Amino acid sequence: MSDKQPIPIPAEQRWQDFRQVILPVIVFLLCIAGVMVLWLNRVSPSSVVGEARSENIILSSPRAGLLTKVSVGRFDTVKKGDPIASIDYSMDPNFADATVEWVRAQVDLLTLTIDPMQRARTALSYNQLRLDWLNERTSVAALKIELQHSEKEFQRIETLFEDTLVSESVYNKAMTNRDSYAVQVQQKTELVASIEQALREAQDNDPASQLDQEQIKRLDQGLSRVEELLKDIILLSPIDGEIGSISKQTGESVRPGETIATISSSQVKKIVGYVPQPIYLEPKVGMEVEIRTRRPTTSGLFSWLGVDRQVARAKVSKVSNRLEAVGSGVLRNRAAYKKVLPFTIDLVDLVDAEGEPIKLDIHPGELVDIHFIGAGE
Repeated sequence: MSDKQPIPIPAEQRWQDFRQVILPVIVFLLCIAGVMVLWLNRVSPSSVVGEARSENIILSSPRAGLLTKVSVGRFDTVKKGDPIASIDYSMDPNFADATVEWVRAQVDLLTLTIDPMQRARTALSYNQLRLDWLNERTSVAALKIELQHSEKEFQRIETLFEDTLVSESVYNKAMTNRDSYAVQVQQKTELVASIEQALREAQDNDPASQLDQEQIKRLDQGLSRVEELLKDIILLSPIDGEIGSISKQTGESVRPGETIATISSSQVKKIVGYVPQPIYLEPKVGMEVEIRTRRPTTSGLFSWLGVDRQVARAKVSKVSNRLEAVGSGVLRNRAAYKKVLPFTIDLVDLVDAEGEPIKLDIHPGELVDIHFIGAGE
């Protein structure tokens, strides 16, 4: 046998083979890849940029009051039903006292209109119970007003006591006064609850009653308004989302309709598309579009080529009637701002190319590409 060794190929010959055979193949494949990227990303006159938008909720105070607690901070994540803020709607004490006394006087007047004999016969009747219920509710409202006054006075005395400006006896008297009203409110509230139970069980067997039912109804409504104004309100988050801003802090007063906080939904509800000037294609409501995400769902070559992007079909739901300015970060334009015609796509009833339901995995603020199906073809 021969022990001949293979003749090595010179380096120059290997480099020449690479340039003549392998390099053209690589260049050809890169050209194919570039064409695929351009085609898959729809670089055509019928494509525009879109921006994912979420729902923004404004929490405001329904009426004037004092913000007693803010339970969240900016950028906190909240769930639907989470407490955001507590508001004390302490009303004008003069108005409250006048309303309560007016109701009390009207209840007493109605009670006097009942004949003494009839009053004895119908002491436990539905109408009599209802009068008792109104009367005790009036007492609860009056006591709650006094409790609010005593609580504020106790807080004032407590501050002075901590600074050694009042004696301990004055401090104890204020605390005892507040606690006394709190106990009375609790007792009267329990009494009102027991009368309400009796009302539910009672039957109105006295059609000949002399009571003015309409008058009782008006008194009930007036007293309900006072009771409602005496309650503290806890504002709850209506959606899952993130706290965007907080306009008021604990201890500040709020006016009716004044913004306390804003919440941005974590769910994308719509996409706003931008048709830049010159407007070569005017979108119309009902026009079918294809939405293509830019964020890859995988990594590697397929991610670079863009073949793993999500694609969904939807319809234009709204078109603006005026031009707006958007920043260069959205359109990737050299100009700082560019005039565009906005249109909206609601993300409902989305389907893929085969008509199957699909849900886009996108976040608020994310950019997508929008292709008008059938346009520019």
